[in-house]
Amino acid sequence: MPVADGLSIHRATWLMGRSRKRLPDTPFELDIGSLDPKGAGLAEHEGKKLKVSDALAGEKVLARYLFGRHNRGKAETLEVLQPSADRVLPRCPHFGICSACNLQHLSMDAQLARKETALLRSLENTGQLYPASVYAPLSGPLWNYRRKARLSVRDVAAKGRVLVGFRERDGRFVADMGECHILRTEIADALPDLSKLIESLDCRAAIPQIEVACGDQKSALIIRHLEELSVADVERLRSFAQQSGLGIFLQPGGPESIHLLAPEDLHLEYTIEALGLRFQFEPLDFIQVNGGLNQLMIARALELLDPQPEDRILDLFCGLGNFTLPLASRAGHVCGVEGSQAMVERGRSNAKLNGLDNVKFHAADLYQSCQKAPWPTLDFNKVLLDPPRSGALELLPWIAASGVSRVLYISCNPETLARDAALLVNQYGFSINGAGIINMFPHTPHSEAIAMFERKVDGDTK
Repeated sequence: MPVADGLSIHRATWLMGRSRKRLPDTPFELDIGSLDPKGAGLAEHEGKKLKVSDALAGEKVLARYLFGRHNRGKAETLEVLQPSADRVLPRCPHFGICSACNLQHLSMDAQLARKETALLRSLENTGQLYPASVYAPLSGPLWNYRRKARLSVRDVAAKGRVLVGFRERDGRFVADMGECHILRTEIADALPDLSKLIESLDCRAAIPQIEVACGDQKSALIIRHLEELSVADVERLRSFAQQSGLGIFLQPGGPESIHLLAPEDLHLEYTIEALGLRFQFEPLDFIQVNGGLNQLMIARALELLDPQPEDRILDLFCGLGNFTLPLASRAGHVCGVEGSQAMVERGRSNAKLNGLDNVKFHAADLYQSCQKAPWPTLDFNKVLLDPPRSGALELLPWIAASGVSRVLYISCNPETLARDAALLVNQYGFSINGAGIINMFPHTPHSEAIAMFERKVDGDTK
């Protein structure tokens, strides 16, 4: 297309003059100062601040620049010249390529300490909060713990095969995974065969993703397909389900289109062993990723909230009742509130499944006014909050006005926890009795947290 005028010619010339000078690909040494929130090493080279993959604080490494517009200001570690005392040998051969767990080279003690420090610093910086007690980190299974995941699928012509796995670090490619040490064993072991299965399908190029959902006894794959499956493809999938023991769900459209292909009687379920509670769920329902840690998290929630027969407890963002039903097994009455009507129905059926009749579930948008809903008028003395990453800011005024004496806050985002904690303590008359981390995703930078708040009594200045 020809340039239209002198101004365009001038701009084109200016842009050519602005083209970035190519960085040298010669390796250079770096001293790593610290880690950023995503686990990359931070360093400086020739006046440039760099994020360095696979490097740890205190190390000297040999590195080189990463190229491409997605990698500006980034470098990769070629060799560790002076290792940190916290460095360990990564377990997975795909470490450094796959994006799923980028802290495998950091010892577990150091991972936990890093996450705890980040939580306490966030509480201090956001609201000058210093918990009266720092809870011991909650940490469960460290390997093969992941019972929910989304795997990408890519038909790669250059390799002549289909790749099934997590994304590579820069997000543009699918990692070529022969094994995985964080997925549940039955899924990890099936990856090579799953790749071959998709290769065998007529619609191999029309499958963008496969979701994983694992119960205690049975596991399932939810296969998203962008075109109608042939009769032969359906039979291949049925055969794979029979041979692998994995359930197969198909998803031709949105979430509402998901339906079971094989076997005919598949039911997904997990239990809370200490309480003898069973939870049935659908493949795309939210459940805690780390099943073993979920057991410990519920035990700690019961310990801290201390439900008694005279208590009336409100569980906000209750999902399918993961905390609601354990609380109901000890408290006088529990009310669970959740935005999804489908999850509310799941909670009700799980309460019935477990013979609990002292629990009610309500569907409500918890980010909108709840004054006209039936549950805010009930007399609760304790609250459990388990909000999404955005936190529970909109609910804090109601909680403060309700007269509840104790609030247990379980968070998948310590930053919004710190924000909400600052308001509960500094504006709404609560004290923060304790806080600690939940290691839901070992070998990743992601951290979750739990905090207990109690309403101050007259004369209490803590």
